[in-house]
Amino acid sequence: MFPRLTTPGMIAQDFSILFAEPAPKLFETWVPLYADKIIRLAKREGKLALPEEQINLDARGEVALMLLPVMLPPPVYKQGRKLVRASVEESKRFFIDVKPVGTNMVEYLEQAKSSRSCPFVLLLEDGMLCSQAFVVISGKAIETETALAAAVDTCFKSFYVFDINYTNQCLPTWQFYQDVVYELEGTVSPAVKFLKTQIHACN
Repeated sequence: MFPRLTTPGMIAQDFSILFAEPAPKLFETWVPLYADKIIRLAKREGKLALPEEQINLDARGEVALMLLPVMLPPPVYKQGRKLVRASVEESKRFFIDVKPVGTNMVEYLEQAKSSRSCPFVLLLEDGMLCSQAFVVISGKAIETETALAAAVDTCFKSFYVFDINYTNQCLPTWQFYQDVVYELEGTVSPAVKFLKTQIHACN
C-alpha cells in the first residue's frame, strides 16, 4: 500500500516537495512559540496532570505535544449509521499511543494493522522519559531519530504524502497542526480556532 514506507526520511522528503516552506515549521516554532503557552493554558483550565514546576525545560515541548488532545474537545464523527463522540482518552490514544519500554512490537503491530487504518504515533516510555518514538502506518513502524517531535512531524506529513484523511478520534488535534503550526489551508473546527486565539492572547 505504501511504497518505500520504511526508507528513512522518505515521508519528510516527499512532503517537502509538496510544501517546501511549511515543512520545517514544527521544529522551528513549537518550543519557542507554542509549548509554554499550551502548558500555561492547560494549567489554567485544570488539565495539566502534574505540577508545572516538575516539567523540566527539555520536556516542555513533548508535554505540550501530548496536551493537545486534552485541550481540544473530542470530536463527534460518523461510525456506520451512528454519530459517536470520542472520549478524551481515545483522542489521546489515537494521536499518541503510550506504551512501556519492552512492549512486544510484533504483537502490537499485528494488532494495530487489523484495528487502525490511519497513521498514529507510538511512544515507548520509561517512567516519564521518552525512550523511543515511532510512526505506525498500516502495521509498519517507522522509528524517528529525534524522538517525539519528529514522530509527530512525520505522522502529520504522512496524511498528505499518502493522501489519507485525518483520524476521526483526534481530528481537531491534526487540524491544529495543519492550521496553526504548518499554516496549511483546510477545514478547521471552531474549537481549533478558539484555542488558536487563546494561544495568541496568552502572555
